Amino acid sequence: MATVLSLLLRAAVDKWRTLPETVADLTRRTVIITGANVGLGFEAAKRFYAMNPSRLILAVRSVSKGEDAKKVIIESGKKEGPPGTVREETRVDVWALDLTSFESVRSFAKKCDEELDRVDILLENAAIQTLKWSLTKDGWEADLQTNVLSTFLLAALLAPLVAKTCHLPAPAQSPTLKPHLVIVASDAHFFAAFRVRNEKNILAALNDKAHYNQNERYPDSKAVGLLLSQQLAKSPALKDVVVCSVNPGSCRSELMRAWPQWVRSIIYGITARTAAEGSKTYTWASLTNDIPVGAYTSSCTVAAPGGVVISNDAEKIRSQLWNEVTAVLVKEAPQAESVLKF
Repeated sequence: MATVLSLLLRAAVDKWRTLPETVADLTRRTVIITGANVGLGFEAAKRFYAMNPSRLILAVRSVSKGEDAKKVIIESGKKEGPPGTVREETRVDVWALDLTSFESVRSFAKKCDEELDRVDILLENAAIQTLKWSLTKDGWEADLQTNVLSTFLLAALLAPLVAKTCHLPAPAQSPTLKPHLVIVASDAHFFAAFRVRNEKNILAALNDKAHYNQNERYPDSKAVGLLLSQQLAKSPALKDVVVCSVNPGSCRSELMRAWPQWVRSIIYGITARTAAEGSKTYTWASLTNDIPVGAYTSSCTVAAPGGVVISNDAEKIRSQLWNEVTAVLVKEAPQAESVLKF
């Protein structure tokens, strides 16, 4: 309870804090954002579009909603762009990606391999908070597959393309910008109960309805995601890529759409930044080169994680989860083994 109150107090203070604006010239670079049609992903897409990338990929579950977002993004981006920009027409693509489906993840990654010659920023923003038990067609609890399994499957499948970008000629407009793989985290991980930490198979336990608690699932999934992000960053396949996680803080986004309106109104009123303000954390994490390997970032700075992520048994849990999760992902996509097995 003390941890929850501490986080709420910090969020209430952060709500009134203006975050720094991070801008780079992205001429001739490619940016992919998952969940880019609403909330934080949408606001981040608007910010990146204004930086003049060659291509901006909106990875969305609903293509029609993605197309609507694309129109707004293009309209909002009618400006000169960053100083020194060689103004070119940014190609904005809307590509289908449903993280409740491994097949959709594989298809999206295949499309990237076939159509893109580089990926400078992969921002994995998409996440859900369902508040009820439901299974995907792949047989996984929906939050677990979306926030963890499919998120890291996508990272593994696109890692070779992101890593390849490190060795391509750097655009003259921003020659020092390194490729980034950024996975969105949450300070909710601080109060993850993680009651399954001592189970023989943690992943299987998380996918067992008997262990499901709707109030604990989202914090637990974000704790797992943060532990796995730390491990993914150690992959030799990503040694030249900036791999980190980013906590946008409490924001008025679509994440809490399953919550009652009165609950959202209270939380938003006390603690929540606007999605536009929160998206500044995304651009900072995606454009800053000197972020330590696998670091957790928050409010545009490297921060210390908490809860189970720094517990006495964190290393044991991380290692066990990594082995369990990678076994599933390699089975779903054998080509991911080169990134995940090290």
